[in-house]
Amino acid sequence: FVRGDAVAGIIITFINILGGIYVGLVQLGLPIGETLRRFTILTIGDGLVSQIPAFIVSVSAAMIVTRSAAKKNLGEELLGQLTSQPTALALTAGFLAVLALTPLPKPPLVLLTVSTLAAAYLLTKRDQAVLAQAAAAKIKPAAAERVEKHLAPDPMELNVGYGLIRLVDRKQGGDLLDRITNMRRQVAQELGIVVPPIRIRDDIQLQSNEFQVKLKGLQIGLGEVLPGHLLAIDAGAVTERISGVETKEPAFGLPALWIGDDQRHEAEHRNYTVVEPTSVISTYLVELVRRHADELLTRQEVNRLLDHLKETAAKLVEEVIPNVLKPGEVQRVLQGLLRERVPIRDLESIVEAIADIAGRTKDAEILTEYARNALARTLCHQHKADDGRIHCVTLDPSLEQLIGKSIERSEHGTTLTLPPQVQTKIVAAIRTQVEKAATATRGRPPVLLTPPQIRLWLRKMLEVQLPSVAVLSYNEIVRGFEVESHGMVVLTDEA
Repeated sequence: FVRGDAVAGIIITFINILGGIYVGLVQLGLPIGETLRRFTILTIGDGLVSQIPAFIVSVSAAMIVTRSAAKKNLGEELLGQLTSQPTALALTAGFLAVLALTPLPKPPLVLLTVSTLAAAYLLTKRDQAVLAQAAAAKIKPAAAERVEKHLAPDPMELNVGYGLIRLVDRKQGGDLLDRITNMRRQVAQELGIVVPPIRIRDDIQLQSNEFQVKLKGLQIGLGEVLPGHLLAIDAGAVTERISGVETKEPAFGLPALWIGDDQRHEAEHRNYTVVEPTSVISTYLVELVRRHADELLTRQEVNRLLDHLKETAAKLVEEVIPNVLKPGEVQRVLQGLLRERVPIRDLESIVEAIADIAGRTKDAEILTEYARNALARTLCHQHKADDGRIHCVTLDPSLEQLIGKSIERSEHGTTLTLPPQVQTKIVAAIRTQVEKAATATRGRPPVLLTPPQIRLWLRKMLEVQLPSVAVLSYNEIVRGFEVESHGMVVLTDEA
């Protein structure tokens, strides 16, 4: 309708001009100049008379169409639209000021210009006041929120020096965030726990290329990487050294070199393991999570794991939790397993095993040993070498008897009465035998195979000085796995 009205207006304008020329020249006999001046002015007047009502009709039609979703009445809606954009009013005032310079009547144009400009100014002030009030209302809660964030530390943090920010920023080609995501997935598949989100911050207190890992606000790791370089790790198979900046691989302490990108092919040819800086950080994070997995397993996470188990073994969870075992007792057992890097993915077997013995004892260490027995096949797979065998060292029977006789059990728990100096000798003898056996197992530490009665206490002796040596009991070796012994630990006076 609006388009047709506009087309009709244009046709009428041409008809009026042509008809006026005919009337002026033929009927009135006027000169051509006078005819054009008089009838052009008349045509403009006729156009205004016809187009102003058409314009009002068009505006009315547009308002009716756009009012379909409005909730206010027409007067409020119209006033709100006119006062919502002070910038539009300011532009209108400028347009009216320009028109005042033409022969059009100046008093009404000046009055409209001043009024529109004043309205734009007042509306701008109003909007600024509203924004200021909103900002003031947000300041106090935001300040309180920032203070509350400092009350509880983040589960894990990764602080980086300013030189490592580009490793985090995807816009600069950094892939550290993606590697951390993959790391959390890897840990979930390997250990059966979900690593909490790791908060990454830049820290001006660190050196440019340093990074720091914190657990619950306390430092557990510190390392350094060189962006734009590669880390060539000597895992013991290097045939010939290459030039580079000497350093230590942070996760396992292996000797390494920082080299340029152009040396990658040469380093790989000489049997170096070459990795990116972001891979160095993510590998270090994985190792730190393995070491501190028991601290990351909170009560809340245990409840989440039990809820997940309830989806597949609802009857088991209803029978055991909380009638036989409380979530806190299950947590201590799981933490004991994770402390020795035993995966807890098979949570159903763990709960079944400890539920059977929980009626006789609630001692977390004893429950943990029974849980290990239920995971015997998992332990064998975890510690078998590439040749499919479990390489181990054993204890001299007299040493086994010495440790067994030193274990005292009472109603308050179990204690080891072995003198500290004897324990130190035992650890030294185990270290010597493990280092000898490691040469036959290509650098991989063999496990220490012991009777089940003393396994726990031997592990406690070794957990500080030899944390990488796994201690297995005889009943944790299942059928189908071949065991190869590489020596026997004998306690001598020289040990």
